[in-house]
Amino acid sequence: MTKHNTSVRSDRRGMATATSLIAMLCAAAPALLPSLAHAAVAADSAQTPAPPEALPGADLGGEIVVTAQKRSEDIRTVPISLSVLSGADLKDQRIASYDDLSRAVPGVAFNAVAGQEGRTNIIIRGISSTSGASTVGLYLDDVSVTIPNLYRDGAIDLRLPDIERIEVLRGPQGTLYGDSSEGGTIRFITMAPNMTTFGGAASGDVSTTLHGGTNYALSGMINLPVVSDVLAVRASVNYVNDSGWIDHFTPAGVRDGKGVNSENSLTAHVTAKWTPAPDLTITPAFFYQRANNADNAAFYPGVGLWQQNKLVAEPSHDTMTLGSLTIEKGLGFADLTSVTGVFHRKASRIEDGTYFNSTAFAQFFLDAIYPEYQTQNDTVIANLPSYVHYDTTYQSFNQELRLASNASSPGASWLKWVVGAYFSSQKVHNVNFQQIAGINSTFKSIYGIAMEDSLVETTFGNPAYGQPGGGAAIPLFPNDIDESDDRTYKQQQYAIFGQVGITFAPGWKLDLGGRFAHAHEDFVSVETGFYQIGNLGYQTAGQPASAPYTQAASSNAFLPKATLYHDLSAGSSVYATAAKGFRLGGPTGPIVFGPTSVCNGDFEAIGQTTQPTQFASDSLWTYEAGSKNEFLGRRLRLNVSGFYTDWTNIQQQIYLPTCGYYFTSNVGNARIYGAELEASLKLTPHLQIGATASVNHATITKSNNPTDIAVGQHLIDVPGVTATASASYNTPVSADIGFTSLVNFTYTGHSYGSYQAANPNYYNPAYGVLNASIGLIHGRGQVSLYVKNLLDNRTIIQSPQINTVIEGYTVHPRTIGLTSRLVF
Repeated sequence: MTKHNTSVRSDRRGMATATSLIAMLCAAAPALLPSLAHAAVAADSAQTPAPPEALPGADLGGEIVVTAQKRSEDIRTVPISLSVLSGADLKDQRIASYDDLSRAVPGVAFNAVAGQEGRTNIIIRGISSTSGASTVGLYLDDVSVTIPNLYRDGAIDLRLPDIERIEVLRGPQGTLYGDSSEGGTIRFITMAPNMTTFGGAASGDVSTTLHGGTNYALSGMINLPVVSDVLAVRASVNYVNDSGWIDHFTPAGVRDGKGVNSENSLTAHVTAKWTPAPDLTITPAFFYQRANNADNAAFYPGVGLWQQNKLVAEPSHDTMTLGSLTIEKGLGFADLTSVTGVFHRKASRIEDGTYFNSTAFAQFFLDAIYPEYQTQNDTVIANLPSYVHYDTTYQSFNQELRLASNASSPGASWLKWVVGAYFSSQKVHNVNFQQIAGINSTFKSIYGIAMEDSLVETTFGNPAYGQPGGGAAIPLFPNDIDESDDRTYKQQQYAIFGQVGITFAPGWKLDLGGRFAHAHEDFVSVETGFYQIGNLGYQTAGQPASAPYTQAASSNAFLPKATLYHDLSAGSSVYATAAKGFRLGGPTGPIVFGPTSVCNGDFEAIGQTTQPTQFASDSLWTYEAGSKNEFLGRRLRLNVSGFYTDWTNIQQQIYLPTCGYYFTSNVGNARIYGAELEASLKLTPHLQIGATASVNHATITKSNNPTDIAVGQHLIDVPGVTATASASYNTPVSADIGFTSLVNFTYTGHSYGSYQAANPNYYNPAYGVLNASIGLIHGRGQVSLYVKNLLDNRTIIQSPQINTVIEGYTVHPRTIGLTSRLVF
């Protein structure tokens, strides 16, 4: 435990000099920028400094090109509810996480799983589930980085410094992106190497967080044409260090730690582009990201705002690598594309298990058998720190091969098509190791006998172990281990897909698509420790080896989609879509079950009469109508859409509060309907305003377990309303200096974080966040001052009960910072 904290803090100390340099650079940036910019120009006369008129927002009237349908298209002609954030948008709005993203585009929400890096569940259009397969597909370029929610690790936060754009596709995208895109798909598109021009960029950021400390970030990019028009390499690196704002207190109420939730991340991305022939492009790429959290961003409302008194710190370490190879070959009549990806992620974290291991054992077991020792049980044994180590490794291999029509294809004027095949192989290995250090020796010091010689062993050991022939008693906590699980999940998936667009009359187009997928999964689980007594796959030293628990399943799915599109005019269109989404099933647990198990009371309370071991697939149909419009020479853009979704056999997480376990079950059906709006207007050459809004109504219509989830209850973590309003003003202030400014306000309406009204997370209140920035641009240099959460909103936006402990989360406290950037 100490080792983890030391590594993060020493990393922070090791960067202290860099922090000072960045601070000095930022402070001197206004004076340095002119000379730096002119030096960059002298170094590369082939590049011309950008004039002040080329400011953020200056290209609003231009075409926005996306590849959401696996071909380059003008966003207005793509019949999908689609939001695009450019790399400049991400920098200007300081979007660094999924919760930032959820406040920047309509229809997107998030669930903070323990407030840690890489543990966020993303929600699009009310398709909300904290377990099972993912409901939102995540892609880095054309390679999936989606993982299942089997072990509560959540989506990895990609921190890309050199990104072209993010595409957020709302609604089922199963035809082209497969399962786990029920709610939608988020695509991170990186910058491609420039084949002719050498260049680069460097930036530094320093900021301070209220109730926290100093934060800093460094990033750099270089583009190198090795052989002009034939081979180029582009590389970028990004380092971020954020101070924490959560304080730790001892059980006696003494503060012994400030900013304990500090974090840092390192990201590197390298891409090469090779064109050995005019009709052949080969693009290898490698991505690496490492994120460390000294503790999570959860605090305990019962202790105080941004305060906690846990006995065990909860650090996490999340490392991801992705290697990919994209080959594009022009065949004349069509274009052939092969995308190969190899993904690896290692997510390690520690959780404080004291309350659901040590305290539960003392209060629910020992007090019932030895009430005369209740004081010692509840004050000594209940407070023995319990460390829970989660280590999960995700490995996957993905291969997609597709053939798409082009301008030379037969019938290209009225026919567009894409067909393809997909294969993936995924392996997830999870180790859950929990230990109560000193539990056996402490018990003996209090009771005078070993635990295996006590009534505890007779009561809770014999029913499970049997001990035929009066054999020697077996320790309930061997080596002080209260639980140890070793679980491996494997999945292979095959799919074929296709989509065709037919222009059957002037201004009218019909898109038809479908995907057939077959998947097979295998699961192996081995358990030991007190809290796994009697479970499937249970093993213990001194007993005959029992077989691991195994499970296998196969599934098939067909995902159709149909869209009718009509151009009303050169700048306006309408469309209507019907599409199916799908998630694969999987294993859950296994969870201990039966009258002598630690979870028996919880199962009885929810009416569960069989042991949960797996969950089935779920699916949905979404019906959508929308309109995309551009007026005033593309200075005004207005997109609106409405949708209706029937979701069947929903995979959802069920929490067992007494024993602290979770399991995934198919809970029933839901109905979701809502609407979205996006608008932007360039009022003058320098002033631009924008607004977005979404409404969602998502409720349960059928329940397989009305005791736990009742008909009419709201799906969890789905805000009823979200809205944003923004304005940017950019203008030259002299012949070679430009001024830029941005302000935006985001409103997130209330949501429900639980299906039980008694849960402290049942009602999540509404909140708003105001951000602002101003800056100066000179040639290739820029410096800007920004404030995130300007009004310092402190609303507790979620209050989940994690392992029996009520936690709280707020928006990141007010942060004021300065960024300097130089392009050369």
